[in-house]
Amino acid sequence: MSADARFTVPLYTASSAASHVAMPRSTLNRWMGRDQLLTSVSGRGRQPRLPFIGLVEAQFYKGLRNTGLSMQAINSGMVEVRRALGDRMLAKGVIAHDGKDILMNLADRGDPDWVRARDRQGGLPEIIEIGLKPIEWAADGLPQRVRLIAYGDNMVAADPRVALGQPFVVSSGARVEDIIDLFRAGEDLATVSHEMGVNPRDVEAIVRAHLPLAA
Repeated sequence: MSADARFTVPLYTASSAASHVAMPRSTLNRWMGRDQLLTSVSGRGRQPRLPFIGLVEAQFYKGLRNTGLSMQAINSGMVEVRRALGDRMLAKGVIAHDGKDILMNLADRGDPDWVRARDRQGGLPEIIEIGLKPIEWAADGLPQRVRLIAYGDNMVAADPRVALGQPFVVSSGARVEDIIDLFRAGEDLATVSHEMGVNPRDVEAIVRAHLPLAA
C-alpha cells in the first residue's frame, strides 16, 4: 500500500461517499468489505474509512455500472486489475472497458498492450470507452481531482488539496457539506444560495442529490 496521503488519509464515511457517488450505501459497504474493491483504512463505528482514492474508485465502478457492465464483470475484472497493477490501477491510460469487460494496459511504455482483465486475453477489438473521464491526474499519473458525476454538469469535485478533501463547488469553493447543513438547518434555497455564493440551480441540484424529497 502506498504511503501517499491520497491512499492513506480517511476522508469519507460509507454514508457520505455513497451520497457523493449516488449509490446505495449497502453496495458501497459490500465493495469495501466482502468484495474488497475499494481502498479503505481501518476504523470503528461511523469514523471515515475511505481515502480520496477510494472515492475515485467508487465513482469509477458506478460509472461502469451506468454503461451497462454487470457486477460480475466489474468484480472479476477489478480483482485482477488490482492484483496486477496495485496502487497504479487508476493511473492515466492503464484501464478501460469495451462495453462488456474491464480491460487493462500492461505495457510499461510505447504502444498500449490491452488485455481483458479477467483472463488476460489479448488481441482485443477497438476500445469503446475509457472509463476515467471525470478524473484529473497529477504529475505522477495518479488521480488528483475527480468531478463527481452524481451532481451533474461537472460542478462538484473532490480534491485532497482543497477543502480538506471534502467535495466542493468548483465555481465558488463552497463545500457540499456546508450547503446541506444550511438547508437542513431550515434555510430556504435562495438563502443558501446567497450565503454560500452558489448559483441557485446548483444549490437545488446538490440538495436534491442528498435529500431527494426536498426542495
